[in-house]
Amino acid sequence: MKYEVHKIENAQGTGKSRVFVKLRNEKAMPTEQLLREIEASCTLKASDVKAVMTEISEIAIRELSQGKRFHLPEMGYLSLAVANTPPAKKANGKITGKDIRVRNIHFRPEKKLLTEIGRNVSFTKSDYSTLSAKYEEEVLWGKVAGYLATHRYITKQTKLSEFGLSEYKARRWLNLFVNNGKLTKDSSHRPFLYFH
Repeated sequence: MKYEVHKIENAQGTGKSRVFVKLRNEKAMPTEQLLREIEASCTLKASDVKAVMTEISEIAIRELSQGKRFHLPEMGYLSLAVANTPPAKKANGKITGKDIRVRNIHFRPEKKLLTEIGRNVSFTKSDYSTLSAKYEEEVLWGKVAGYLATHRYITKQTKLSEFGLSEYKARRWLNLFVNNGKLTKDSSHRPFLYFH
Protein backbone atom coordinates (compact mmCIF):
# COMPACT_ATOMS: atom_id res chain seq x y z
CA MET A 1 0.00 0.00 0.00
CA LYS A 2 1.38 3.42 -0.99
CA TYR A 3 1.87 6.12 1.62
CA GLU A 4 3.02 9.73 1.76
CA VAL A 5 4.59 11.62 4.66
CA HIS A 6 3.02 15.05 5.23
CA LYS A 7 3.80 17.77 7.72
CA ILE A 8 1.55 20.27 9.53
CA GLU A 9 3.41 23.46 10.40
CA ASN A 10 2.63 25.09 13.76
CA ALA A 11 0.43 22.15 14.81
CA GLN A 12 -2.30 23.28 17.23
CA GLY A 13 -0.57 26.64 17.63
CA THR A 14 2.43 25.11 19.43
CA GLY A 15 5.01 26.47 16.99
CA LYS A 16 6.15 22.92 16.29
CA SER A 17 5.49 20.86 13.18
CA ARG A 18 3.74 17.50 13.27
CA VAL A 19 4.49 14.71 10.82
CA PHE A 20 1.75 12.29 9.77
CA VAL A 21 1.32 9.49 7.24
CA LYS A 22 -1.38 9.65 4.55
CA LEU A 23 -2.37 6.41 2.81
CA ARG A 24 -3.13 6.37 -0.90
CA ASN A 25 -6.18 4.11 -1.07
CA GLU A 26 -6.94 2.47 -4.40
CA LYS A 27 -10.45 2.35 -5.87
CA ALA A 28 -12.92 -0.04 -4.26
CA MET A 29 -13.66 -3.35 -5.96
CA PRO A 30 -16.74 -2.95 -8.19
CA THR A 31 -19.87 -4.67 -6.87
CA GLU A 32 -20.09 -6.98 -9.88
CA GLN A 33 -16.54 -8.23 -9.28
CA LEU A 34 -17.31 -8.82 -5.59
CA LEU A 35 -20.40 -10.81 -6.53
CA ARG A 36 -18.42 -12.93 -9.01
CA GLU A 37 -15.66 -13.63 -6.46
CA ILE A 38 -18.16 -14.76 -3.82
CA GLU A 39 -20.01 -16.89 -6.39
CA ALA A 40 -16.73 -18.56 -7.39
CA SER A 41 -15.89 -19.51 -3.80
CA CYS A 42 -19.22 -20.92 -2.60
CA THR A 43 -22.48 -22.49 -3.81
CA LEU A 44 -24.39 -19.20 -4.00
CA LYS A 45 -25.15 -17.57 -7.33
CA ALA A 46 -24.24 -13.91 -7.85
CA SER A 47 -27.96 -13.02 -7.84
CA ASP A 48 -28.36 -14.75 -4.44
CA VAL A 49 -25.41 -12.84 -3.00
CA LYS A 50 -26.82 -9.56 -4.31
CA ALA A 51 -30.20 -10.34 -2.70
CA VAL A 52 -28.51 -11.07 0.64
CA MET A 53 -26.47 -7.85 0.47
CA THR A 54 -29.61 -5.82 -0.30
CA GLU A 55 -31.40 -7.40 2.66
CA ILE A 56 -28.43 -6.72 4.99
CA SER A 57 -28.49 -3.06 3.90
CA GLU A 58 -32.23 -2.78 4.63
CA ILE A 59 -31.85 -4.40 8.06
CA ALA A 60 -28.92 -2.08 8.86
CA ILE A 61 -31.03 0.96 7.95
CA ARG A 62 -33.85 -0.24 10.19
CA GLU A 63 -31.61 -1.08 13.15
CA LEU A 64 -29.52 2.10 12.98
CA SER A 65 -32.69 4.19 12.59
CA GLN A 66 -33.94 2.68 15.85
CA GLY A 67 -30.81 3.76 17.72
CA LYS A 68 -29.10 0.37 17.72
CA ARG A 69 -25.60 -0.57 16.66
CA PHE A 70 -25.48 -2.95 13.72
CA HIS A 71 -23.15 -5.94 13.75
CA LEU A 72 -21.65 -7.31 10.54
CA PRO A 73 -20.39 -10.78 11.53
CA GLU A 74 -16.63 -11.24 10.99
CA MET A 75 -16.36 -7.51 10.16
CA GLY A 76 -17.41 -5.16 12.96
CA TYR A 77 -20.03 -2.73 14.21
CA LEU A 78 -21.78 0.23 12.60
CA SER A 79 -23.13 3.09 14.72
CA LEU A 80 -24.45 6.58 14.04
CA ALA A 81 -22.49 9.81 14.38
CA VAL A 82 -24.58 12.97 14.75
CA ALA A 83 -24.20 16.73 14.60
CA ASN A 84 -26.41 19.43 16.06
CA THR A 85 -27.27 23.09 15.66
CA PRO A 86 -25.10 25.05 18.14
CA PRO A 87 -27.17 26.40 21.07
CA ALA A 88 -25.86 29.91 20.31
CA LYS A 89 -27.75 29.83 17.00
CA LYS A 90 -31.04 29.01 18.73
CA ALA A 91 -33.38 31.75 19.99
CA ASN A 92 -33.91 29.93 23.29
CA GLY A 93 -30.42 28.41 23.48
CA LYS A 94 -31.80 24.87 23.80
CA ILE A 95 -31.21 21.85 21.62
CA THR A 96 -34.20 19.72 20.66
CA GLY A 97 -34.47 16.55 18.57
CA LYS A 98 -35.14 18.70 15.48
CA ASP A 99 -31.67 20.24 15.83
CA ILE A 100 -29.87 16.88 15.57
CA ARG A 101 -28.98 15.28 12.24
CA VAL A 102 -27.10 12.18 11.14
CA ARG A 103 -23.60 13.26 10.12
CA ASN A 104 -21.90 9.95 9.42
CA ILE A 105 -21.75 6.25 10.23
CA HIS A 106 -18.88 4.98 12.36
CA PHE A 107 -17.35 1.57 11.82
CA ARG A 108 -15.55 -0.27 14.63
CA PRO A 109 -13.81 -3.35 13.25
CA GLU A 110 -13.58 -6.62 15.12
CA LYS A 111 -10.15 -7.39 16.55
CA LYS A 112 -9.76 -10.48 14.35
CA LEU A 113 -10.33 -8.41 11.19
CA LEU A 114 -7.70 -5.85 12.23
CA THR A 115 -5.23 -8.60 13.10
CA GLU A 116 -5.65 -10.37 9.75
CA ILE A 117 -5.29 -7.14 7.76
CA GLY A 118 -2.23 -6.19 9.82
CA ARG A 119 -0.65 -9.53 8.93
CA ASN A 120 -1.26 -9.14 5.20
CA VAL A 121 -0.64 -5.46 4.47
CA SER A 122 2.74 -3.89 3.70
CA PHE A 123 3.58 -0.25 3.04
CA THR A 124 5.74 1.38 0.35
CA LYS A 125 6.52 5.07 0.09
CA SER A 126 4.78 6.67 -2.89
CA ASP A 127 6.91 7.80 -5.83
CA TYR A 128 5.10 11.15 -5.85
CA SER A 129 3.10 13.26 -3.43
CA THR A 130 -0.49 14.46 -3.73
CA LEU A 131 0.53 17.36 -1.51
CA SER A 132 0.74 20.47 -3.62
CA ALA A 133 4.06 22.25 -4.14
CA LYS A 134 4.13 25.83 -2.82
CA TYR A 135 4.87 28.68 -5.24
CA GLU A 136 5.02 32.44 -5.27
CA GLU A 137 2.87 33.70 -8.13
CA GLU A 138 5.75 35.08 -10.21
CA VAL A 139 7.85 31.92 -9.78
CA LEU A 140 5.02 29.69 -10.99
CA TRP A 141 4.15 32.06 -13.81
CA GLY A 142 7.79 31.89 -14.94
CA LYS A 143 7.51 28.09 -15.11
CA VAL A 144 4.19 28.28 -16.99
CA ALA A 145 5.55 30.87 -19.43
CA GLY A 146 8.61 28.68 -19.97
CA TYR A 147 6.39 25.69 -20.72
CA LEU A 148 4.24 27.73 -23.11
CA ALA A 149 7.36 28.90 -24.98
CA THR A 150 7.61 25.37 -26.42
CA HIS A 151 3.95 24.23 -26.27
CA ARG A 152 0.79 25.73 -27.81
CA TYR A 153 -1.33 25.39 -24.66
CA ILE A 154 -1.39 24.10 -21.10
CA THR A 155 -4.01 21.96 -19.31
CA LYS A 156 -4.85 21.28 -15.68
CA GLN A 157 -3.25 17.84 -16.07
CA THR A 158 -0.05 19.49 -17.28
CA LYS A 159 -0.03 21.67 -14.18
CA LEU A 160 -0.41 18.56 -12.02
CA SER A 161 2.39 16.56 -13.63
CA GLU A 162 4.88 19.30 -14.58
CA PHE A 163 4.64 21.49 -11.49
CA GLY A 164 3.67 19.13 -8.64
CA LEU A 165 0.30 20.73 -7.89
CA SER A 166 -2.81 19.11 -6.47
CA GLU A 167 -5.92 19.20 -8.65
CA TYR A 168 -7.44 21.89 -6.45
CA LYS A 169 -4.32 24.08 -6.56
CA ALA A 170 -3.84 23.59 -10.32
CA ARG A 171 -7.42 24.75 -10.93
CA ARG A 172 -6.98 27.76 -8.62
CA TRP A 173 -3.72 28.85 -10.27
CA LEU A 174 -5.16 28.48 -13.78
CA ASN A 175 -8.22 30.54 -12.81
CA LEU A 176 -5.98 33.20 -11.26
CA PHE A 177 -3.85 33.47 -14.42
CA VAL A 178 -7.02 33.72 -16.52
CA ASN A 179 -8.41 36.46 -14.24
CA ASN A 180 -5.05 38.30 -14.42
CA GLY A 181 -5.21 38.21 -18.22
CA LYS A 182 -2.06 36.07 -18.48
CA LEU A 183 -3.96 33.10 -19.92
CA THR A 184 -7.11 32.64 -21.98
CA LYS A 185 -9.32 29.60 -21.46
CA ASP A 186 -10.86 27.55 -24.26
CA SER A 187 -13.85 25.78 -22.67
CA SER A 188 -14.92 24.06 -25.90
CA HIS A 189 -12.43 21.23 -25.32
CA ARG A 190 -12.22 18.62 -22.57
CA PRO A 191 -9.89 18.98 -20.80
CA PHE A 192 -9.97 22.79 -20.95
CA LEU A 193 -7.10 24.35 -22.87
CA TYR A 194 -5.26 27.44 -21.63
CA PHE A 195 -3.35 29.70 -24.07
CA HIS A 196 -0.85 32.51 -23.53
